[in-house]
Amino acid sequence: MNMNHNEEVPDFLGGLGDMLPADVLKVLNELLEQLHRKDKDHQGSPVFIYAPGSQYVDKQFIIGDKSPAETHVPVYGHLTPHGERELEKRIQQSIALLMAERSGNEPLFNQQSHWQAVYRILVDKGYCRDSDFDGFDIFIKRVMPDNVNKPYKKDSVKRISQTDFVKPFTKWSFDTETSKTRKPYDRMVAVAARFLEILEENNL
Repeated sequence: MNMNHNEEVPDFLGGLGDMLPADVLKVLNELLEQLHRKDKDHQGSPVFIYAPGSQYVDKQFIIGDKSPAETHVPVYGHLTPHGERELEKRIQQSIALLMAERSGNEPLFNQQSHWQAVYRILVDKGYCRDSDFDGFDIFIKRVMPDNVNKPYKKDSVKRISQTDFVKPFTKWSFDTETSKTRKPYDRMVAVAARFLEILEENNL
């Protein structure tokens, strides 16, 4: 678009002329990130931004008409498709190992609510987005082992995330106002701690 020198240039656009290409890209990515935040359900498609002769800069999401299955992707989207499949396979194996853990005479993971521990650790490790329960639902169904101790339900994870377990794992604390007894809390902590150990043992 041509503009003659007598026309007023908005401050924002005028400022871009004095910026380096990398800075312009940074501003554009910040704008796209704001659009992404406003799009609560992440109903958008990925946008890749490059500078001429430069490396990949960033990926953001903008509002579009893609279906949730196409747009709710893990945050490790910078990997190649082969890399994603390998990573998901290792996460699947880690969940299977967690399911095999014992606590005395019973499985360590022995309540449906314990999927919250899996959710929290995967979020803390950066493999899923916090509070994106639709995205987690799609992801966990893709990586869930064939044999599990308790069925997974998205609504259960979403509900439990509003209790003692809303914060990152390292900031969990028992609250007598939200939890009636200590034992379920301690078991959830044990499940999360063991899953974290398993992931780290597998370099995840």
